Amino acid sequence: MKDWNVVVTVAENCFKEGFSFLSNYGHVEKTPFRNVLTLKVENTEAFLESFLHDMQKDPAYLRVFCRVIPCTHCFFFQTVEAFEEKAKPCIHSFLPQLAHRSFHVRMHRRGFHGTIKSQDEASLLGSYLDEQLRSQGAEGKVTFNDPDVILDVEIVAQQAGFSLWTRDQCKRYPFLKLN
Repeated sequence: MKDWNVVVTVAENCFKEGFSFLSNYGHVEKTPFRNVLTLKVENTEAFLESFLHDMQKDPAYLRVFCRVIPCTHCFFFQTVEAFEEKAKPCIHSFLPQLAHRSFHVRMHRRGFHGTIKSQDEASLLGSYLDEQLRSQGAEGKVTFNDPDVILDVEIVAQQAGFSLWTRDQCKRYPFLKLN
């Protein structure tokens, strides 16, 4: 599997059409997971705006794409321990945007079945994040009800991607589908 920075879930029977649409934005790859594609774009912010614009122009996007998530930090890993260790610098990079705000961690895992448990890892990362914020005197509040910010973790096989989304971004980009 190639390097990616966007994870895409397409609707049933829309794989070819989704692949075709996505090829306009960057390098698209199939994954071993049903209806999941990955995409490598040069600029995730430019991609977000372009995809939103195209989605608003072409109703087929609403039928084809279930979920589209750009990631700002990506890494490869082989073990749960390596995942947890490599996740820490990603979390540290987000601390300023999470200070004194409500948040939660959302994880979508494809692969590592039986090895990585999404709820357990999301809880572990959320606890680590909370601990780091407290140590800086910038305590946040974990909530699942309309948080200020959502830390999203996408795992596809042996690669993870992290991104941070504000409440306003979740409303602006409905294809994120984080709630």
